[in-house]
Amino acid sequence: MPTSVFLSYRHESDDHRARVRDLAARLEKAGLAVVFDQFAQERDFHGGGPNEGWPRWSKNQADNRSHKILVVASTGWFRCYEGKEVPGQGLGASAETGVIEQRLYNVAGVNADIRIVTFSALTQAEVPTDLQRYHRFADPVDFGDLVHWLTGVAPALPPPGAATEWPENGPALDWPVADHGPVRDAFGQLLTRSSPWGCLLVRGDSETGKTHLTRLMLGSALNLSGLACGRFDFKGTTSVTLELQSFAMYLEVAPPADGTLSERLAHLLAGLKQRARPVLLIFDTYEQAGEAQDWIEKQLLPAVLRAPFLRVVIAGQRVPNRAGAPWAAGTAPTLQLTAPKPEDWFRFSQPHKPGLTLEFVRQAHDCCNGSAALLAQLLGPTT
Repeated sequence: MPTSVFLSYRHESDDHRARVRDLAARLEKAGLAVVFDQFAQERDFHGGGPNEGWPRWSKNQADNRSHKILVVASTGWFRCYEGKEVPGQGLGASAETGVIEQRLYNVAGVNADIRIVTFSALTQAEVPTDLQRYHRFADPVDFGDLVHWLTGVAPALPPPGAATEWPENGPALDWPVADHGPVRDAFGQLLTRSSPWGCLLVRGDSETGKTHLTRLMLGSALNLSGLACGRFDFKGTTSVTLELQSFAMYLEVAPPADGTLSERLAHLLAGLKQRARPVLLIFDTYEQAGEAQDWIEKQLLPAVLRAPFLRVVIAGQRVPNRAGAPWAAGTAPTLQLTAPKPEDWFRFSQPHKPGLTLEFVRQAHDCCNGSAALLAQLLGPTT
């Protein structure tokens, strides 16, 4: 039985990379040896990359028969697999997909070592024809089944009552962020049994790092056994249906039926109430929620007071007004984010890029107008 698993994925976006990394961390926590480029870069190559170069390293891992392979589904990975990617793009993924395609060809498609994992709902047509035959694990809903397939060992059932209570202590929060310690501390307390609040409001202007923080919250919460958690971003949703399907998948409830956004969110909440196990709902870009704002303030937040299993985080340039609201008693005082200063980013960079100077960080800060997303990439861990 292979004792290791190689994650083949396309570097689609910061969010996608973060979700793949979170999956890799959870697989390691489940006892698997995970072969993952981000981990290898940090732990084995110390930021300098493999001696043979990334293309050869990637192909060697994809061709290593001691690894099982998890293909992390994405449109970009599938384009590379089908040879439809723009020339010069996705070269690392293309190196891996070529080897994977040949391995499947060599066994006439009957393979015991390669499967697909998805982060959102996929139609059959979105998957290359010759990959449609293989089982797809929906993460995190099917995470237990995924570990079962990788190890051959069925996951142990949780002890009675373990999934019906919040933990005594929250998860360790080692967040790669500059400043914003109060948000991290408040979020850590929110995930504990003794939290005095059921809702956390995080307000901040553009480029203060709200979206990055909500993604880190989701990744941290996924490490808590027995906790269902999902993140819904009201900004830039190309398909509300797909966003809600992904949200429902993370929350491990049935996808909502047709209707307005408020009606479909209410459908999800009803399913969560019926199950009555710990759940965390994270909503980002609240100012763009439209008619769903009414549902949040008149249905969701009052429900927090009467549902001890339910915790909520709402972030945005504008958040619900707590003053005088009937749900104020269950909501922590609003946390106001401010953009980190160059000095904050310099302290943030030191564990990852100790050779940088404060003057360099100041120049970088000025050049990108203090963009938290760009500075986190430039000054944070090398991936």
